[in-house]
Amino acid sequence: SVGASTSLTVESAVMVVNADRLRSYLAASPAADTSPVRAHRKGDGLLFHGCPEAAVANIQSDGLRMRFASSGMLGRGLYGAPDPRKSYSYCRGSRHGAFVFLCRFNLTTAEHAGPSTPHRNTVFDEYCVYDERHVVVLWMLKVSE
Repeated sequence: SVGASTSLTVESAVMVVNADRLRSYLAASPAADTSPVRAHRKGDGLLFHGCPEAAVANIQSDGLRMRFASSGMLGRGLYGAPDPRKSYSYCRGSRHGAFVFLCRFNLTTAEHAGPSTPHRNTVFDEYCVYDERHVVVLWMLKVSE
């Protein structure tokens, strides 16, 4: 089990470039700004997304899509966490390594679960968006404990 004391190592990083998904994000996200500081003040943030190995190629190619979204504690949506250890916990059973994605999320309408909320998530924060235009994948990271 991945906990607050677990350390992760980034083994490799690959930039994910999908111009269509980025244009869609920028068009749909009033928080989008080229300045990271201004963007953050408007609800735009960087979060990690973890997945089983079988989903890695689709996410790298097409981004996070609602048609593949699963239901979690905040409902059916696209999840991200500010701490990669939370996302890493979704990479179980990967034979070729664990992959997490660093994504830009528009959090203006996101739901939040974490230690400061009434949800059962007592260690890590996580956020969920329900519109795939509110997330764009930026980097694919291969990580290990």
